[in-house]
Order: sequence, then C-alpha cells, then structure tokens
Amino acid sequence: MISYEYNEKLVSIEEQKNGDDMDVWLRFPSASAEAEKAVKRIRDEFEANDVMTDVLFYAHSDGYQWVVRNDFYADFLMQLFKHKLITSLRWTD
Repeated sequence: MISYEYNEKLVSIEEQKNGDDMDVWLRFPSASAEAEKAVKRIRDEFEANDVMTDVLFYAHSDGYQWVVRNDFYADFLMQLFKHKLITSLRWTD
C-alpha cells in the first residue's frame, strides 16, 4: 500500500475505490497558477503514452476527477509528487 501527505492549504485530495479503479478528486481551496500548470502537465504526461485507459481526466466546476487504473496508481501518485501536489510518498505494509 502507498501512503502520502499533501499541503492542505494548496490542495484537497479525496479517493474512492471504483471497482478495479480509483477515483481521485483534486480540489484547490484557492486559485494557484502553479497548481493549474501541474494538473495540465500530469494530464499531458498520461495522454502522451500509448495506453488510452490508464488515467482518465475530467474537469468539473469544483475540481478535477481522475479515474486511475489500479496498475497505474503508483505512477499517478509519483506524478503528483513530481509536480509538488503531494509532499511525501511512501510504501507501507
């Protein structure tokens, strides 16, 4: 299992299991150009690969929904970490 932490002043992250996938919601309490750029870079990263169903991206008026296939969950979290939307990432038992 993977656990992570994030800056609650910058982002709110909620997860919900959806069959074999994970629904991940990112919401930003205050406008942040850097956070918006990070979301676009993460989306572009997954759209650029050859797997069409790895991470599906939906923009909503209150945030962003990502439907993440289970076998891409760790890669998705690493992208959030790379773009500083999460502050720590670790494997747990």
